[in-house]
Amino acid sequence: MEPSAKSFFGRVLVACAVAGIIGIFPPASAPSPFLTPSDAEKTILVLSDTQAPLFRETLILPWNHNEEGRQKIMELVLREPNPVAIFHLGDAVARGSEEEDWKPIDDFLARLRARGVPVYGVMGNHEYISTSAEGAARFKKRFPEFPLSWFSVRIVPLAFIVLNSNFGKLTRKKRAEQQKFYEEQLAALENDPEVKGIVVCAHHPPYTNSKIVNLSFEGEREFVPLFLKSRKAKLFLSGHNHAAEHFIREGKHFLVLGGGGGLLHPLYIGSDARYEDHFPLRTERRWFHYLRLQVNEEGWTVTFRMLRQDLANWLDIYSFGASWD
Repeated sequence: MEPSAKSFFGRVLVACAVAGIIGIFPPASAPSPFLTPSDAEKTILVLSDTQAPLFRETLILPWNHNEEGRQKIMELVLREPNPVAIFHLGDAVARGSEEEDWKPIDDFLARLRARGVPVYGVMGNHEYISTSAEGAARFKKRFPEFPLSWFSVRIVPLAFIVLNSNFGKLTRKKRAEQQKFYEEQLAALENDPEVKGIVVCAHHPPYTNSKIVNLSFEGEREFVPLFLKSRKAKLFLSGHNHAAEHFIREGKHFLVLGGGGGLLHPLYIGSDARYEDHFPLRTERRWFHYLRLQVNEEGWTVTFRMLRQDLANWLDIYSFGASWD
């Protein structure tokens, strides 16, 4: 499939999205069933920004039934029949150092791991609130698999490189170590015949049209050039902006999927947009969502699964993909 929303499949899903927006949608009492992937296909799920709103955030942004939306998103993820892995792109909780804030996420993680589904976490900025060291320790307690906040995971035919984009929380030495790791991993994966594609994950987006958060200039400078240079690098996934966005640079895809439950962020749209956004909805706000990434020997497909505004049902609102070549 060509990497464009203008493909037949993409047009069909966009049409479905429009139908959902105007109310032509299965009733909440009879939700559409999830399709079970074949044995030859692997499904990886990605979500981000599941934090409850902080009081100071509610002073500038409207409440959107956020905690209910978060619970619905987590329930949809839990209903997925057989994901091989799940990635959380950061801001799992409002205040990383507060044990109470972790309770909803702890239940979510426990239910996934009871099924044998590995969950990998990316450090967000909220993980460092209110005390950086304590927040990082509580995060590591939930995601203990790797000693550092950057690591790689092979889920053949894909490999994931997870990076810490909280540059202000890293010493100069740690930043240099992470950059060296990133360079070495990309080089090694380029030469690994089992790996056909590379996905880079970070919390802060190098590109966004958000009116609330800035793009990561440091991430754009340090992460993006190597990503663009890598032949196998296919997707750059991030959160932080509580919206769904899709940017394309030199044929590479940059997705923002910060719709896990935080207060929705308005976007610059139309002629005010900083960057061309290929996401089919042209609305200023995009509703709660997560990402489904499916891979097989032929190629990959990503699908944004978005809740309806009444939170009663969901919609596969946007999908695109490409072959490995």
